[in-house]
Amino acid sequence: MNESKMADTAPGVTNSVGPYTVYSAGGLFTQDELATNVLIKEAVWRLSKGKFQLFLPQSRELRELDRPDVEAYLRNVDLLEVVNADIILARFDGLELDSGTVVEFAMAKCLGKPTVILRCDFRRLSNTGWSEPYNLMVKSWPRSVDVHLHSYVMWASLFAEERQALGDRDTFQATMKAELGTFQRSVDEIAQQVITGLEAAIKMKSPYPPEYQEIVYQAARFSPGSGFDQLLTESELAEIIQRLRKNGTL
Repeated sequence: MNESKMADTAPGVTNSVGPYTVYSAGGLFTQDELATNVLIKEAVWRLSKGKFQLFLPQSRELRELDRPDVEAYLRNVDLLEVVNADIILARFDGLELDSGTVVEFAMAKCLGKPTVILRCDFRRLSNTGWSEPYNLMVKSWPRSVDVHLHSYVMWASLFAEERQALGDRDTFQATMKAELGTFQRSVDEIAQQVITGLEAAIKMKSPYPPEYQEIVYQAARFSPGSGFDQLLTESELAEIIQRLRKNGTL
């Protein structure tokens, strides 16, 4: 179920708990999304010294695609990773949020999981009267940290610095070198702010009283239906709960 652990090669992991598995919920439908997901994953891993390890559903090997219930199966394997994760990173970009991401976010919130909402899209809703970045129904949930970035302002600032470092040369090659430098620095800046959000999220306590924290996970074996309880066995759930409790993310 999990990706191969990277902790053995992670530079300088010293924390007594973790590393923390972070489920990356977001778009995976365009080359931009697919590539950016990988870049953020690498930068978060590198800059956190292996403490936070993103799981990308796009990189999971899919099998049994000839099943008659393949749609429910694909949904279930993603929800299984949500249950397994210590933390959820929800990518809330776009004027309309990706519906699958919202479902995964809702599942995580029903479990009381630590969550970081990352929005790099500076567009806002304009027909609500509130000029909000997204629908209010996904706002104000407990144990959640918002990381909102104005991508274009960040890009323009970093690009100006890169151009200045190159002597403000206005050649094709110099511009491209500045663009590539800006690209790497912007990804690292996003990753660093995500790490700050993840650090804050893992310090937040569950919204549930202690006597309910395991019960909501046990109930989650059955709430999705469509064979989810067979995919997430009772013994596997017990192992997940034990690990989450050790990491302080239950």
